[in-house]
Amino acid sequence: MKHSEEVHKTSWWTSRERTSGPTMQSTVLTVLKEISRLAPFLLSVFIYFALASQSSCPVWLRAFLKCLPILLLCAYILTLRIDLHTHSKAPKLLAGLLFSAVGDILRSLSSQFHLLHGDSMFGLSHICYIWMFGLKPLNLLAGVFLLVIGTVYLLFLSRCLWEHQPLQWAAYIYIGLIGTMVWRASAGALFNHQWSWVKLFATVGGMLLAVSDFTYTVSAFCFPVYHSGMIAATYYLAQMLITLSAVYSESAVGKNRK
Repeated sequence: MKHSEEVHKTSWWTSRERTSGPTMQSTVLTVLKEISRLAPFLLSVFIYFALASQSSCPVWLRAFLKCLPILLLCAYILTLRIDLHTHSKAPKLLAGLLFSAVGDILRSLSSQFHLLHGDSMFGLSHICYIWMFGLKPLNLLAGVFLLVIGTVYLLFLSRCLWEHQPLQWAAYIYIGLIGTMVWRASAGALFNHQWSWVKLFATVGGMLLAVSDFTYTVSAFCFPVYHSGMIAATYYLAQMLITLSAVYSESAVGKNRK
């Protein structure tokens, strides 16, 4: 019975078909169960927005609140009791999330030294995600499309980075990493009719992470973005969608059940 429930749960995440009757009821229960498991993460995001934006919030508390949701996503993965030795994506996902948590702490410290090291941590996180998503399917059309968007972004950003010469090349490398990550995350759904919810979550998650980084970089080097809450909102939503897409990936779950 437990095995059949797991098979149904997996099939829902990896399918795009609508269901009805008892199966729909099971699907709703699955979604509600998933939301309950993510409740600590969602609550910590709410606390971050409520407290970290206050000017009286100490730097150490702001840094802790910034990385707490990411650490709780790691805890969420562990509550699923995934076998990290056989699941093809979970270890890479955990590594990427942990690098992101360290990057959150360093970016919260605000100095240029910590900013550079924070970006380095996020660069390592993107490498983990690229490794996790893999190179199949290749989807060159999606790659070319994202390359055009990335080139426009670079042309816009290079005008701002001209005044920050020491960070210029580091920024170019970082943009290349996140661009590659978005390509690999979206390869399964972008310009591809064979999509599923898992692939869609990966695509949206990767793009939202790029939007969050784009907004953060513009705010740091070009001009202040007054709706700074959008940076954190897109960031946390992106990490959650990437986590769900990796945990319930059809290939990864299939290998884990063998």
